[in-house]
Amino acid sequence: MEGYDHKKNRKKKSLDRKRKMDPSMMEPFPELSDFLDSYREQYESVFDASSESWRIKTYGRICLVSDYVLGLSTGSGPATAVTTLAEELHESGFDVTILYTGYPIHKPPDVEFWVGYYTAKGIHVVALPETGVSYDVPIDVAIAHRVFMWMNDQQWYDCVHFLDNRGRGYFALTAKKQALAFKHTEFVVHAQQPHLWHKTNSLQTLDTLHDLVIDHLEKEQMKMADHIVAPSQYILKWFIEQGWEWNRTKSTRVHTNPLPKWVKSKNKIAHEASTINEIVFFSRFELRKGIVLFCDAMDQLALRGDTQIMQNVRVTFLGHLSNSAEEKLTIKGGARARVDQYIRQRAKKWLFHWQILKDMDVKQRYEYLQEGNMNNKLVVLPSLLENAPYTLVECLVMGIPVVASDVGSAREFIDNDDAERVLFVPTPKPLAGKIRDILKNGFVPGKSKIKQDVEKDWTIWQHHLVHQSKDSSNSMSTLQTWEEPLVTVIVVTYNNPKLLKQALQSIYEQEYTKVEVVLIDDGSTLPEAQAYLREIDAEFKRKGWVYLQQDNRGPGAARNNGAKHAKGEFIMFMDDDNFAKPKEIATFVSVAMHTKADVLTCTNEYFYGLELPGNRPPIGRWVPLGAATTVGMFQNLYGDTNAMIRRKVFLDLGGFPEDYGYALEDWELFSKSVLGGYKLESIPSPLYWYRIRDTSHSHETAKYGNAARTIRPYLRQIPQKLHHIVLFAQGMKDSHDVAAGQLEEQNGQMRDVRKMLKTLATSLNDLCDDGLIPTTAKNEVKNSQFDLNEDDPSIVESPSYERLEEKNKRFKSWFPFADGYNIDKRNGRISESSSDTRALRMQNPDWKDARGAVQEVHLHQKEPSAVIISGWSKARDVSGAPDGGYSIYADIKFIDGKMMYGYSVSFDVGTHTWQFKAGVIDPIVGIESITVYAMFRWHAGTAWFDDITVSSLKEGLCDYTKLTLEGLGPDKGNGGKIGPGGTRDEL
Repeated sequence: MEGYDHKKNRKKKSLDRKRKMDPSMMEPFPELSDFLDSYREQYESVFDASSESWRIKTYGRICLVSDYVLGLSTGSGPATAVTTLAEELHESGFDVTILYTGYPIHKPPDVEFWVGYYTAKGIHVVALPETGVSYDVPIDVAIAHRVFMWMNDQQWYDCVHFLDNRGRGYFALTAKKQALAFKHTEFVVHAQQPHLWHKTNSLQTLDTLHDLVIDHLEKEQMKMADHIVAPSQYILKWFIEQGWEWNRTKSTRVHTNPLPKWVKSKNKIAHEASTINEIVFFSRFELRKGIVLFCDAMDQLALRGDTQIMQNVRVTFLGHLSNSAEEKLTIKGGARARVDQYIRQRAKKWLFHWQILKDMDVKQRYEYLQEGNMNNKLVVLPSLLENAPYTLVECLVMGIPVVASDVGSAREFIDNDDAERVLFVPTPKPLAGKIRDILKNGFVPGKSKIKQDVEKDWTIWQHHLVHQSKDSSNSMSTLQTWEEPLVTVIVVTYNNPKLLKQALQSIYEQEYTKVEVVLIDDGSTLPEAQAYLREIDAEFKRKGWVYLQQDNRGPGAARNNGAKHAKGEFIMFMDDDNFAKPKEIATFVSVAMHTKADVLTCTNEYFYGLELPGNRPPIGRWVPLGAATTVGMFQNLYGDTNAMIRRKVFLDLGGFPEDYGYALEDWELFSKSVLGGYKLESIPSPLYWYRIRDTSHSHETAKYGNAARTIRPYLRQIPQKLHHIVLFAQGMKDSHDVAAGQLEEQNGQMRDVRKMLKTLATSLNDLCDDGLIPTTAKNEVKNSQFDLNEDDPSIVESPSYERLEEKNKRFKSWFPFADGYNIDKRNGRISESSSDTRALRMQNPDWKDARGAVQEVHLHQKEPSAVIISGWSKARDVSGAPDGGYSIYADIKFIDGKMMYGYSVSFDVGTHTWQFKAGVIDPIVGIESITVYAMFRWHAGTAWFDDITVSSLKEGLCDYTKLTLEGLGPDKGNGGKIGPGGTRDEL
């Protein structure tokens, strides 16, 4: 072609492809504020205080679906974003509901309080209701499906917002895509904190199949969303780098999360430098939040000749401390410890003053930072990666001195003139250098780049979305029409006449009528089965249906045989013991026509028994994910055999594998179809009943033989030299499943042992109560319940005794260990065996502190006899891991003069109500004496001790039995508020 430069055109196409794949070359995503410029005038009247033209019913109904709500979850960025948006939209006249989806996992005890709190503010908060149905799928799949079921039962919303994390909207969006529901609802996904972004940037491994499940939920939710909004350009570019696919030309916008009103009310721009005398690590105590980096920088300041500059400076750690095993860090000696314990280990090198403050709510944290209205505290945010750093933005808006890692989206929120002063390279030396410079020269707080009308733009956008929703509902929708295709239902049966009759009945009752049935008898041998098949042969002939007989070759070969005789455009496979719901085929066909799917699977509901399911509630539910290829390598979440497939596609794929004794042929077929480029859709609506039977084919075949076959479609997709990697991954998954099963079995055995122990103790206690076992027990510990008025005479005789602080009082029988103990007169354990209200209390501000009470107990055993040592304790914010530092501790002296040091019965750490622990010493030499301690060292926090006993097991069996029953507590959980003794225990 004249004048056409092919070489130049090839370069242009190559550059376009590169721009598409390389985020650094991409054009920025459009800002929401720019998009709304053309709509501002239209909605300006909404913000006129005197305007009455819009009211709640006109504005529309909004639902925000979130695991994070302030009050019900920790004060994280997502919780602040969701709650603030809900409040803003309500105050702007929308009817707002928050569906709290964190309840099934966290089950906060104060849900009712917070529901009432938000109701008083005009916002409906609904904790995702329990369904009474057990889900046979990973928990995040179950929660997403429960969200779909709940939403499907509500009056429809104009607009629904989902966070990207964990894909709570997956099935709701799937239903809309399949034209099953929510036709006039606008779905918004907030791209903020995807699971793999969080996990990989926290330097955590992908160590469970659940990671892949969540990743699939999130990716597909984003692909199906009507609108995507992100707080930064950075996170959208991250999605592209990771290969996420979505229609980027549709409504993908960037807009800052709304700021709480109390933050905006403290808006301040500082012009003068502040002198800093406190450095505050101000974030969650997590690896991703830079706790290790911060400690490394403190080492730099402690070891690099900075003694003088740090002399009058305090270092503070303020934030949420997680008890998650994933958030534990390695300390000296290789042990895994909570982050507070890790900080204490690191702080041994620091000469400056430091402290860990107990976490506060969000407002209290900022009040601490602004104490005395002096900007003398420097907030340090050393995150390894951030997306929408609420803390950074809030500090900038309120004029609080803050420095932050130059990572992720941080630069997008800081005024261009201040970015270099505020940001630092996230390694120890630059951070230490930044702090050193600020301590020498002072610091002028940076300014925010956030626009003042952020919240107004959120409101305008919601009006625009609601109008889109209402326009679609008011317009005459174009109905899709198609010629109804013939569907061939293939049923394989083997020695199952009664259940086959029910399965065929469910086909007769289908709402979709353009159906033919092909029935294959896979070599039935029972006389009653053969008789029933002869009976229905004539009926099949009248209907023009097909009945085939073959030698027993297994279900895969039988279904393939049936497919050869099928005439339908679609084939639906059905087991002879399942029962189709009336809309099953009609729904399959409708979704196939709407989505152009080649393969369709669906949710099923479980039931037991040989009778028809009727109207009974299901005992369980299985929800497949659809085309989840990464998950499908390890577990079948594609769907069940009860599926529909285009006949041509089925034949092109070669049908089911025909290996005899192979039970997972459906899994392999689905894998082949998806990996072969065919479209698989899974319908979230339950379309059939799945009968649970012990004689299921999959229960009777070899697990590992099945697994080796299901992996075959994946191996065909990759080079031979990489096959061993896939097989290794599959083997590791199987090993993980075996280990998890063994752990669950051990836990079950422990539960059984606990029940047996409780039964035995109950029986012994009954014998004791009936006087059939001698009850001459003697507790050798003096004043074991701290109920005797035996204060130390040397103190009592002091004229000022009554005015003494509790810490200066002590019992004569109990000597102080290290820094001693306090007598707490009000918080003792109250129970059948303990009626006094006094206890010992020990509080360690620092883990290096040590406190305790000690008493020497003389036994003078002539012959060895088993001894019980037991006691009760409760705890508040006790750090570290269980060990002898927080325990009933004993040094034992034997009659031959030898000693055994350090016997201990340890208590749990953290916060707990009264807890009973006991140990039995079974000596081979008689015991002369036991020095028993109520011990509290190597841990920070507060601990109480009560009812400490040392007694002979033989003589004290009844007392020990009673204590054991109290210690085992009730069979069911009591929320941690009622102690085993039956009294409310407020820590």
